[in-house]
Formats: sequence, C-alpha cells, structure tokens
Amino acid sequence: MPLYEYKCSSCGKTFEELVSFSEADLTPTCPNCGEDDTQKKISAVASFSSSSSGSMSSGGCAPGGQFT
Repeated sequence: MPLYEYKCSSCGKTFEELVSFSEADLTPTCPNCGEDDTQKKISAVASFSSSSSGSMSSGGCAPGGQFT
C-alpha cells in the first residue's frame, strides 16, 4: 500500500496515511480535528543518476524526446 501525505483544509495540519489502491481517490478524516476536508499533497519524485559527471548514460532520452 502506498503512503500518501494529506493536508487538512480546516486546521492546516499535514499527516500521512497508508491507503490501498482501491481507496486512493477517497479522502481520509484528519486525525487532528476530525474534519473530512482533506487534500492529497503532490509528492516529489526522487531522481537518481548513474554518472557523477552530469552526462546522460545510455538508455536516456535524447533531444526531441527520442530514446537513445
């Protein structure tokens, strides 16, 4: 089950919740104030590079969106 981060619009508290994929579109109740006015926050995606020189390794995208 993925871990999602939510923010309560009523009290402003942020919290994390383990949610099954079948319930991912539902909004959980805020554990701080008990309100249902919560919104899923957008998470940043981690990016890893196999090269420390900053150049792209084989298998990446070339200019124009073409795969190399």
